[in-house]
Amino acid sequence: MVKSIALSLLVMTMVGCVSIDSAESLAAEGKWQAIGESDGVRGLPSRSLSDLAELAQKAGVASANVGNYESGYMSGVDKYCDVNNAYDIGLSGFRYLGVCANAPDGLRFQMEYQRGFEDFQSADQTF
Repeated sequence: MVKSIALSLLVMTMVGCVSIDSAESLAAEGKWQAIGESDGVRGLPSRSLSDLAELAQKAGVASANVGNYESGYMSGVDKYCDVNNAYDIGLSGFRYLGVCANAPDGLRFQMEYQRGFEDFQSADQTF
């Protein structure tokens, strides 16, 4: 259990390091799949076409590779929606934005996340 929590927090920390600025640098390098995977593994909603076009413009490239972004995003969401991580994500206090709703174990993920988030809130109240 401790290893699982530590691993989840490490992954979240590493993935959380991809900021807007680095998304721009990844876009400039044409790494749209990496941008999508970063968004997905953090449980963020998929970027809209206009958001991707704006990111491409800021990065100084002609257009976004939407197909690569979506491929990376789905890969990231698959990792995020792993039921074995749900409790730890909730326990860390991260908000769940509903990206697992259509996943095969989406309901189970949400229940485990909620259990972890309630424990997070209980622990937060004890200090």
